[in-house]
Amino acid sequence: METQVLLAALQEVEKRAERVNETDVIATYVGVDSLVNALGSRDNGIVYGRRGTGKTHALKYLAEIERSKGNRVIYIDMEQDLGSTEGRYSDASLSISERATRLVVDVLSIVHTELLEAAFAGHIDVQVDVLDRMLDHFTEVLITREIETEVRASERDAQGTRGDARLGITSSGLSAGISVSSDQTLTTAASQRVTASGPVRHRVHFGGVTRSMKQAIQADSASRVWLLLDEWSGVPLDLQPYLAEMLRKLFFGIPKVTVRIGAIPHRSEWRIPGERGDYIGAEVGAEIFPLLDLDEFVVFPARNREEQAERSLGFFRSLLFRHLSTALVGMGLTPPDSDSELIASLFTQITSLQEVIRAAEGVPRDALNIVGRAGLRAGGSKIAVAHVRESAAQLYTTTKAAQLNGVPLARALLDRIVSDVISGRKARAFLLAQEDTVHPLIQQLVDDRILHIIKRGYSSKDNPGERYDVLQIDYGCYVHLLGTSAAPQRFLTDDTDDDSAFGAVMATVEVPEDDYRAIRRAVLDLPAILTSLGLERT
Repeated sequence: METQVLLAALQEVEKRAERVNETDVIATYVGVDSLVNALGSRDNGIVYGRRGTGKTHALKYLAEIERSKGNRVIYIDMEQDLGSTEGRYSDASLSISERATRLVVDVLSIVHTELLEAAFAGHIDVQVDVLDRMLDHFTEVLITREIETEVRASERDAQGTRGDARLGITSSGLSAGISVSSDQTLTTAASQRVTASGPVRHRVHFGGVTRSMKQAIQADSASRVWLLLDEWSGVPLDLQPYLAEMLRKLFFGIPKVTVRIGAIPHRSEWRIPGERGDYIGAEVGAEIFPLLDLDEFVVFPARNREEQAERSLGFFRSLLFRHLSTALVGMGLTPPDSDSELIASLFTQITSLQEVIRAAEGVPRDALNIVGRAGLRAGGSKIAVAHVRESAAQLYTTTKAAQLNGVPLARALLDRIVSDVISGRKARAFLLAQEDTVHPLIQQLVDDRILHIIKRGYSSKDNPGERYDVLQIDYGCYVHLLGTSAAPQRFLTDDTDDDSAFGAVMATVEVPEDDYRAIRRAVLDLPAILTSLGLERT
């Protein structure tokens, strides 16, 4: 197939799953058996993954598959379908009770609308007034704040004297006298004040909603009802447990309902523990299960590096083939017969595609972005390794690095890591103590796909008692730094600021492989770095 046609089709590929129409969701999805089986599990579960790893595409694929089976699917995008979650539910002038109640009622309203439409279509054998009553019961949904009151009693004594003087005439003569008496009264006054002892507790009341919701769902002719909540992490962190409580109380107990949630691992909060073993929310591992972590899935754990590389290559070949074929059909053109034909027509050699896989760091959206940018740089020719590296550097500077502009502390930490790992150790990966991996700034860099966790629980022979995670600096970040003063000295030339010279560097320099043996002594001392930045470890 002509290379120019494929390069044009690259620019037609949708990079975000929410923009893919329903008919193309299945066509563009790379359905690995183990992933599809986990998605279709009957358990209530969570699909974890950073941005770009395919959470939305996976949930939309599941929705289309289940609809084709005649099952009921209620898909809710927590960012788009609820409006601006940041503005509506993060208003600091409102109490958490009011914000959480508003969120829960808004989600229930979407579910109610879907059930009402199904009832009008004749798919739910229930009187419409049952659904109307459910709507009326929404006024009973209330998240209340429990407060402690303390009654204080005080006593006040009042004492006084009273005297009488008498003067009179009696039958026996004149009489006079003085009498003195005293009295004492006790007055009790009660006062009440609110005390703030311990954490503030809340209670979630659903009133009659529970009964009417269960009645409507059980009357649905569909054998299974799927409630899919995407972009869970778009909900303010402090409100997430209250939404999880609603799911647990209203849906987890109905056997025909399966809840599936797409969430970012370290931007999710599932429960608020109480003082006596009680809690608000859902318990992960007992009531809702972590079914998939797409960050781990797309690196394809295998028995050895060769098997892992083969699986990754197969996945991304299929990813490009499916998306480009769909784009070509949309252009009124006939797609290639196989992924082998497409790869041969699009890339100078297979190593160019392998470089795309490395540059994407296992993130499908980044792979599509890098290939699209590389196609523009190729200028009508096949995509070469140098085009891939230049595009990865551009993607880093224009998107990932730009995200740090509003987080100066994360930017400062990244600069120190770059200085220590790339400039100092001539490496791209490093070891980090597992207790340090959860530091908020490290998680910020991981969530923004600037750092990548490529192995967990690594044990170094030099420190056998310690457990580390292996983190890797983003490929695009590394390549970008090759043209700056932060580059390892052996890569620097006098004219690296010149575009042609930078292109030559891209074509010749080797980006370090993920060699665990080479990094076993590259332990990042995060506490020392944080101290030098004036920050604390926790």
